[in-house]
Amino acid sequence: MHSPLEHLARSRQSAPPPEQDRRVDRLVLAAAQLLSDEGLAGASARAIAATAGVAPSAINYNFGNIEQLLSLAFARGADQTVAWLEARSREIQPLPRTVDGALRALEHVLVAWTVDGRPLALLYQEALAADANGPACAAWTRLWRDFWLDVAGTFGLSEIEGRLLHLFFECEALYHLSTWTPVLERAVLRELIDHFGETYLAAPRRVDGGALVQAVRSAEARSTRVIAPAAMRIAVAAAEVVEAGGFVSLTHRAVAARAGVTTGSVTHHFRTIEDLVTGAIRGQVQTLTGDAGGADGVTFDPTFTLAQMFAGVRVHVLGDRPASPLRRRLFLAAVRRSELAGAGAIIRFSHGGTTREALRQIYRLPEGELLLRSGLWSRLLSALWFACSSDETPTTSRERLLDELEARFPRGLEVSAA
Repeated sequence: MHSPLEHLARSRQSAPPPEQDRRVDRLVLAAAQLLSDEGLAGASARAIAATAGVAPSAINYNFGNIEQLLSLAFARGADQTVAWLEARSREIQPLPRTVDGALRALEHVLVAWTVDGRPLALLYQEALAADANGPACAAWTRLWRDFWLDVAGTFGLSEIEGRLLHLFFECEALYHLSTWTPVLERAVLRELIDHFGETYLAAPRRVDGGALVQAVRSAEARSTRVIAPAAMRIAVAAAEVVEAGGFVSLTHRAVAARAGVTTGSVTHHFRTIEDLVTGAIRGQVQTLTGDAGGADGVTFDPTFTLAQMFAGVRVHVLGDRPASPLRRRLFLAAVRRSELAGAGAIIRFSHGGTTREALRQIYRLPEGELLLRSGLWSRLLSALWFACSSDETPTTSRERLLDELEARFPRGLEVSAA
């Protein structure tokens, strides 16, 4: 059985193509494979050419530059997704035509995409990280948007609820790539979907199963493992280097300059570049779980109101660029390496810390509901920029979706107010 990316090479005409066409196909397929397997940092011109079995000069000769080659690799991924979505559409047809049926469709598609379709799912995330506004990526995101609008219509939901389904998909299409503890994380996904349905789609209330509480506690326990203060300062500096210039800029010398220490100090704690990657993730985890700031990137006065929280969030998420790009890049680096799965889980489950503490001051909520409400809110906000990037007027779409999120967020809170 062929993987989704292997099928990219099977979309050509049956007649044997000329040698140049075969070379182009090999380069596009090699680029797609490396982007999926290793991310943007691993898809260098030299690595792509070596994987395709051609000279590096073939990239400029056939495509003009590597950026055009990567764009074509993303476009091929989008083309492959068309057939993938058609198959999923057929699979969800037997579900009941209710909001609950739509939620089960959401769960089915997310699991299929991040598990069975994992190579394509990783390629899609790299497209978002590379250039969410580029034509290839915009076309791919538009495919998903239109798919969820069709799902909404099939299950009797409104157009705006279809946009909310797409928004949820965009956040969990990233985070459900985690393979830290698959059984627990699958249970968390179902809890998040059920809470999303109850809060934002008026679905029937379900009992909290405790999966998110368990996942957060387990992930936070890992984040408290002892690391020397000097090493942590270097790790935070490594994360800042990646944020400023990407993984390609991550060198011992660059981290030393950022941390204000000698290169020898950096190599003492992180001997190899691989160790530095691990350190950058640890540094970002420290930022997310430390006392300063918050996991949402927004801080609030201790006496804030819900309206003030919404106002602060609006400024944060309606900017010209996506929020927390480093968090996304480091999470993708973590999910590709089994030894970093725990660090990836910390990044995933640290969502909502600021909102959680703020809501705790206003509402008497059980811990499970508090985690679900704050965590899902933060996840949805983190995906808002991407979910609207392919629209004709992205800013207007983001404002409209944020209005809907704010209007629906308090559902169920009134009875629990202090």
